[in-house]
Amino acid sequence: MPVFPDQRPARLLSIDGLRFHALRAFRYGIVSGIGLAIDLTLFLTLVSAGVDAFAANIVSSATGLTFVYCASVRRVFRYEGQFIVPLFAVYLFYHLCGTLLVSGAISGLVRLGVAPALTKVGILPLTVTANYLFMSWLTGRRERWIVRMSMPGAPLEEPAE
Repeated sequence: MPVFPDQRPARLLSIDGLRFHALRAFRYGIVSGIGLAIDLTLFLTLVSAGVDAFAANIVSSATGLTFVYCASVRRVFRYEGQFIVPLFAVYLFYHLCGTLLVSGAISGLVRLGVAPALTKVGILPLTVTANYLFMSWLTGRRERWIVRMSMPGAPLEEPAE
């Protein structure tokens, strides 16, 4: 039975499971590449205009990450439900923490004399991998967000399968 991009296979460590993740990672890579182009272009424009690398990275990353979320949540991770505020809030919190950490690292390297473009591109393998894994987790079991949203004070453990 062929596996379509929006159907999660029963066994993730099977040929169908590997095919599912490879196709999804490829689609995420395309969307992330567009987000990266937006991010990098804005970052380099701001830095060349005299904006501090830390602030430039905050603005450019937020712009690129918002695009990636909006484009990938439905097209890559096949989330077809309604907009869920807690899901987006967790996404924003994750990226706020990550962006602050990465911006500090980029800013420090730029102050040491490393070219801004090199620092931004050099951290990509780590950030793209972390973002893919996070989005997979975030959109993997939508019911955890719907249950919590519909039941204020609901426990934080995930519902049983």
